[in-house]
Amino acid sequence: MRKGFMAVTAVVVLGGGYLAAQAYSSERFDEELTRSLKSLNESDDVTIERQQTEQGWFTSRGEIVVTPRPDEGWRLHLPYSARHGITNTRLSGELEMALGSDDEALFADKLEAAPPRWHAELETLSGEFTGRLELATFESQIDGTTLAMNGGFLTLEGKPGDVRLSGEIAPFNIREHQESLEVGRLTLSSHYRQDDAAAERAQQASVTLESLKLARDNNPTVALDALSYQGDLSLGAEELQLGGTLKLDEARVDDQSLLSGELAFSLSRINADAVRALETAIDTETEAGKPVDALDETELEALIERLEPHLLALLDDSPQLTLKHLTVQSDMLNVDTRLSGELTFDGEDAERLSLERLDQRKQQLRWAQRFNGQFEWQGVPPMALMQLGLPRTTERLDILIESGQPSINGRPLPPLF
Repeated sequence: MRKGFMAVTAVVVLGGGYLAAQAYSSERFDEELTRSLKSLNESDDVTIERQQTEQGWFTSRGEIVVTPRPDEGWRLHLPYSARHGITNTRLSGELEMALGSDDEALFADKLEAAPPRWHAELETLSGEFTGRLELATFESQIDGTTLAMNGGFLTLEGKPGDVRLSGEIAPFNIREHQESLEVGRLTLSSHYRQDDAAAERAQQASVTLESLKLARDNNPTVALDALSYQGDLSLGAEELQLGGTLKLDEARVDDQSLLSGELAFSLSRINADAVRALETAIDTETEAGKPVDALDETELEALIERLEPHLLALLDDSPQLTLKHLTVQSDMLNVDTRLSGELTFDGEDAERLSLERLDQRKQQLRWAQRFNGQFEWQGVPPMALMQLGLPRTTERLDILIESGQPSINGRPLPPLF
């Protein structure tokens, strides 16, 4: 009898523990989804709602609806189903876009294509998650235009405060009569991190387009090869820094090489506390009034006036723009040029400045006098030398800016404004 009683007790305890774990997993999923949607809903750009919710211990269902603000005639619908396990929750669903006031479905009524499918998994205890969106291959005609897609995917993984996004869109083309646009493989990646209070954060992102070709009847064919951008942003304890590199392997016109080039830059010494204060002020304004896009000219001017102290505070640490290099090579144009240097804005007593009447010369001069910098330009194109009145044999330009007054090779030029 005692052994039987102990066995029943063990079953009850284990069963109760299992049900409790299931209930916790379901509740944790609901809390995380609610928190995430609330965070996304703070944006001025969209409204996010959860509809038709059915919450259970073992399964849950619902639909997430994304609507732009102001209304732009489309809405995203993401119906989902969730299966709750003891340690994780698995989700799956489709993505559909509704167009116009009659909610015409993009992937059912406009395009002859299956809606994108997605699936995800959320770890109950750690909060780690993975997700993937699959784009189908299809060919469809819309009002005489043919769109041929070869599929693609997006993946999202990480945990709260540390998220990675990556994806790839296979080559596709758009054709209409004698015109065509051929887009090569597009790849992207992003890594976003922030601390628990979201006060400090960093993001690295990259986008690469394999090729782009535009052909139009009776016009030259224009093509780009290997166009890419890599950028990073860091908001730390003291300053906001950002930078990026834009590269173009080759641009062609009717199969003739036109040019290639690269731009690398950075912006630093933007006061971090001022950035956080400005974000808080914008959030307060958004909660109290209309979205920025819905403001008329008078309302927008009033908003800028209220935010002006926060905007000017961004300049306290004298921001610096560094042009690491700008290079352009072109055999067709006989150009091989390189420009580098830095420009600094003097932020001392920046609160004495004003954003009003910037169209007036007196106000422009007050701002221009705070610019200082120096640049070096090698391989200057002959056309630029002619416009500057310099000999075509000039190989290098030393550009100096002192209190808004530029000079080239020691010769003063007209003021910046």
